[in-house]
Amino acid sequence: MSKLVAPFVIVSAFCAPALASPILTFDPAVHGEIITNQFAASHGVTISANNLNRAFDLAAVFDSLEVGTADPDLEGPPWAGGNLAPNTILGNMLIIQENNIGIGDGIADVPDDEGNRPAGDLIFDFATPQLQFGFDLIDVEGTMEENGMVSFFLGGGLVGSPIAFSDIVNGASSFFDASVTFGNNTANTLGPWTAGDIGAVNFDRVVIRLGGSGAVDNIAVPAPGVGVFFVTAAGLAGARRRR
Repeated sequence: MSKLVAPFVIVSAFCAPALASPILTFDPAVHGEIITNQFAASHGVTISANNLNRAFDLAAVFDSLEVGTADPDLEGPPWAGGNLAPNTILGNMLIIQENNIGIGDGIADVPDDEGNRPAGDLIFDFATPQLQFGFDLIDVEGTMEENGMVSFFLGGGLVGSPIAFSDIVNGASSFFDASVTFGNNTANTLGPWTAGDIGAVNFDRVVIRLGGSGAVDNIAVPAPGVGVFFVTAAGLAGARRRR
């Protein structure tokens, strides 16, 4: 939290996406729950999946604290690597569901991420245009071969440059992040990236292509109605900020 101290402070606001975003987590859901519009009211986003290997397209919750699951590579902590601390508790995360066993009640009986390559897409559609996006990426390996990436759209058209997972570990790329290490049972925070980082003004859809097994969590997106605040004041040069 920050605090500005200055005389004669005038604060104004308008409704627009803020760069200081809350985090969308999947912890209110249950292991195996199929996700669609559960976060439309709280974060202005609907979620879907495109499974490139099945006749069904399901985005589902996987509880990483469960043991003896269909995919132990998503179980943790501890995590085998990545820029998140090995003991980081992630809890629920989002996967492209590999099977449709028992989904009649909206909860898959056997939560398991699609393991074929490529697996498919997790799709985030926003009610209003956004300015930034970031997330945690779990258990992604072989980034060059799997061709995972993040793409941004506005009004159905691609905007800016997609960010390939391979770019993030490529020292010659503008998206390089030296803290990221991909591999089996790894957990990394990626971004957040702004619309300007990808050469766009804003976007209303983000597609995360998973080239193989993997999961995402802790999506950094603005909540609906959050404003961008502008502060003007006499003597702001003497203002103090405390984190």
